[in-house]
Amino acid sequence: MKKFLALLLTLVLCLGLSAGFASAEEDVEVVQYYCSVGAYLIKLQEEIDKWNETTGAEEGVYIELISNINTYGTDLEALMQAGTFFDLIDVQTNRQTWIERGWVKDLETIENEELQALIESYEPYIQNGINIQGGMLFALPLEVVPIKMAVNLDLFEKNNLELPETWDDVVECARIITENGNGEEFGYGWSTWSAMFRRLTFKATMNSTGRGWWDPNTETYDFSIYETPVKAIAEMYQNGWMLGADDLGIDEIRAQFAAGRVGMFPAPSYDYAVYTSQFPAECNWTVIDMPTFEEGEAPYKGVYLDRVNLSICAPAYDNSSDAHKEAIEKAFIFLNSDELNASIYAMGGMIPYKMEIIENTEVDESLGEQWTLFSDLTNYASVMLFPDNLLPLEGDTSETVMDSIMRGDLEWEDSVADLNERYNAAYQQLKEEGDIDLSIYAYEYDISR
Repeated sequence: MKKFLALLLTLVLCLGLSAGFASAEEDVEVVQYYCSVGAYLIKLQEEIDKWNETTGAEEGVYIELISNINTYGTDLEALMQAGTFFDLIDVQTNRQTWIERGWVKDLETIENEELQALIESYEPYIQNGINIQGGMLFALPLEVVPIKMAVNLDLFEKNNLELPETWDDVVECARIITENGNGEEFGYGWSTWSAMFRRLTFKATMNSTGRGWWDPNTETYDFSIYETPVKAIAEMYQNGWMLGADDLGIDEIRAQFAAGRVGMFPAPSYDYAVYTSQFPAECNWTVIDMPTFEEGEAPYKGVYLDRVNLSICAPAYDNSSDAHKEAIEKAFIFLNSDELNASIYAMGGMIPYKMEIIENTEVDESLGEQWTLFSDLTNYASVMLFPDNLLPLEGDTSETVMDSIMRGDLEWEDSVADLNERYNAAYQQLKEEGDIDLSIYAYEYDISR
């Protein structure tokens, strides 16, 4: 409760600052974007500042960026439930309930020729279940994000270690780096971020499983396939060979890797901008494909995330004046523009969907070999769609259970069996109720090499 009140106080201050700006500048509409971006936040803010000072100033629109990455979904949902709405928000692909509650605007219902032309330009990349959910277009495509592993070469050289190829290698390297680190260097990085298991373990290691915790081919859940990496992570945590699990947010552990204190940390491709711009790396580092469960070449492709861009918040938009609605539309168009995406791509912040952006953008000369490795999609495919957030789930989520296993509070076998049973029962209940079209989650999915 105290945390929520503190968040509200911060937002009230932000709103007060915005009101002060608007009153000081006549005919200026302040559009608030509550943002979850972390990796290229500095670049995004720079580009917004430029737009505010030029096009925005000419058109009487000012975009205010409010950033929150570590607890974004939880905080924003609590605020919206309490009636606090922002003009622009990051709904992403796993918050279908926000759409069902009427918090998200259908972009195709907005009568704005420039906006509709923008939508048409993204038509080849718009996917049902990704950009279209609940029968509505809620966000445009943003980027593809392969997940790999960032490795501190200095620590590996210092400890005479080869780059890890399997999860057994990861554990052994973590042990040696930490034991020789005198409490200053740790083998593996972790975070209090709620998506550590779902994104940086489950999705990241599908090159060994060939399927996810949700299997679209059989319409079933099975978390047991991740036994190898979860038990490896548990071993590293319980032996003190990892840093950050108890007290560091996602940006804080990234900063520790950049400072040279962490040997290995899972890294989506946008982390290139983290280690070159947000927290410039003080160590020599490289990128490798995620280690495999067994020795030898990964039997399947790795996966990339299909990330969507921001959305228009329906209550904020629908209850605005015509002038403010127009300002929201202008801000949304800029934040989805090829020009903005090109500027972020040029500094290694994203891999955009539009090939014309990639082909027509000259990347910064300072981009290192890590960006070449990050952006190599040769053996990467799209991650599967999953209905997790729709489930009437009883009991703890998979993230909570895995965290307890990591800490040694739960045993693997019984906990995962219970997890599978509860998730599958919740899905069957959802299917039997028939209130939601689940067809997009049942399809042939194959990521064989």
